[in-house]
Formats: sequence, structure tokens, C-alpha cells
Amino acid sequence: MRPEKLEPGWSLLCVLCVLIVQSGCDARNVPKRAKYSATKMLMGTIVRIDVCRDQAGRSQIKNAYEDVWQRLEVISRRMNASDESSDIAKINAAGLEPVFVAPDTYHVLEKSIGFTLSTKGAFDITVSPLMALWRDSERNDAFPAQQEIRKARSSVGSENIQLLGEDQIRLLNAGTKIDLGGIAKGYAVDEAARILRSHGIKSFYIDAGGDIYVGGKNCAGEPWRIGIRDPQDKEKMIDVVTVVDQAVATSGDYEQYYRIQEQQWSHILNPVTGYPQKGVISATVIAPTAMDADALATALCVFGGRLGTDYINTLQGTYASFIVSRIGAGPAQKFESQEYKKFRYNR
Repeated sequence: MRPEKLEPGWSLLCVLCVLIVQSGCDARNVPKRAKYSATKMLMGTIVRIDVCRDQAGRSQIKNAYEDVWQRLEVISRRMNASDESSDIAKINAAGLEPVFVAPDTYHVLEKSIGFTLSTKGAFDITVSPLMALWRDSERNDAFPAQQEIRKARSSVGSENIQLLGEDQIRLLNAGTKIDLGGIAKGYAVDEAARILRSHGIKSFYIDAGGDIYVGGKNCAGEPWRIGIRDPQDKEKMIDVVTVVDQAVATSGDYEQYYRIQEQQWSHILNPVTGYPQKGVISATVIAPTAMDADALATALCVFGGRLGTDYINTLQGTYASFIVSRIGAGPAQKFESQEYKKFRYNR
């Protein structure tokens, strides 16, 4: 989900999902640091990086940006399933033959399987056959038959991915296809943060299509404020959180969806049932890394409000969640994890 930036006074600039609120950069009577900003189209989305200048000089910041863009381009090439030369496309085309991949691709695949195990299948990078089925259903304006869903589900499951070690992968089911769309951007954001810090830059804001990570504090020396879009009113924010050295990601069913026979269905599919998730309109996760936030936000949509919140409460570390759920025509319900109140901004 893409974020949007709001200036002081909370005026809305554009219609997006998670938003960065930088009014702290204009706080009065607080020494401000110079801010540098750059954007680039990568991984099918707009990547924005803001840097608050500390001890770093202009040339140091320029070099940091160049290193970040280069790294993200490499990640995009390796992990884009639609790119025939990517590691993922090669795995998908190899059938049951083993494939050597780059170490970072192997790392993301390994982490993805870990998320599948910990979420009991709510997050799964092998959901691609189901995605293809529902895309075809939308194109044909006809709901998939149960036997079609059963057939697609037979190829879904991270147990069909074998990690052979030494950066070698093999699929155990010829119908299994991998898609890292739910985690690769998070990994890329984490890499961007690592590179900025390696250049001595401590205060920054990174956004890759709504996968956000903030380093240090903002340009006024205050925690970064991140607004969460009201999924039922795009002109409003439903809440605001303050974060330092944390990631924030939101998934939901109100901006991307399948439309079949005049009915709207979430684009987030439940890998276990084969059907689009129901109930969760918006799930926001605060996590130590963008990769965690990215994957877990998707998983919470599948879990649902109560089970998703219970799951976040079991995690060790600084994790929090805010879920908006609605069943049928009933009123929306809000679910907050135990740690969430620590991040809420008190206006």
C-alpha cells in the first residue's frame, strides 16, 4: 500500500493508504536539520527516501542514494516473478529441477517459509496458482468452480519448496509457483535502511509503495508520525502512530480487489481455503523490520481481527497491530494488540 505525506494541519495531498506525517519537521522553536528527498520508480512502485542531514555531507548523502538505488534495482531484477531472467522466474520454469539463486533470494525464500510456518499458512509465497485462477475468473466474470479451486490449492504450500543449502532451491510439485510480491518490497526497504546507516545516516524515512521504515527521529528531532488511512473514508485518517527505528505496513481489501458479477472480493487470498479473505478491511503492523511488517500485514488479513491480534500478542519483540474488520453490513470493529497503545500519537 502506498503512503501519503501530510503537511502540518493534516491537509490531504493525495489518495493513498498509509501516510507519513512530518509536521514535526516544522515544529516551532526546535532546531531543524536539512532534509534531502529523492524518489525512483522501482519494483513496480514509487520508492521515496527522505534523509535528515546530521554529520553527513552532500557528497556522502549522494553516494548513499546511489548505493541504495543500485541495490534496489538488483533486488527487483532477482525477485520479480514476471521478469523471465529473475531467480524466481527461473525456479518457476524449472519444474522439479534444482536451481541456483543469489544469496539474497535464498535468504528471502527461507524467511518466507518461516513466516508460513509461524502463521500456519496464512502467509504463503506459493499462492500464485490461486491468484492466477481468480484473475481469470475476474476476466471471464465468472466465479471459479470448487474443483478449480481444489486443483489450484493442490499446488499451494511452502512444503513444496525444498531448500537444498548453498543457495540451491528445488520445487517438489510441478504446479507450484512462487511469488514474492508480499515480502520482497519489505526486504528491499530493510536493505535501503542498512545501506543508509552504513553511510553514517541515522535519520531517514523510506517508503516503497507503502512498506515504510523510519530510522532515528525526524528532522526536528521528534519521533516520526505515521497516519493510518480510514479504510471507510479515504479523506480521513483513522489513527496516527509515532515510531523510531521501526517499520509500518498496511494491507487491506479496499484499494485492490477482484470484481466478479458486480461483487467485490479481496485481492488477498486465503492459501488454506483458496478463497479471498473476508472481514478484514485494513490490517496495520508495526515491526522491527519492513520484511516482518510486510508479510505479517498480509497474514493478519487472512487471520481476521481477533485471531490476528492474538497472534501478534504471542510474538517476542516490538510488534503491534491495528486491525479494522467488518462482517456483512454490520459496523466496523477495531482490534488493537497489547503493544499498540505505546505507539499511538496523543494529539
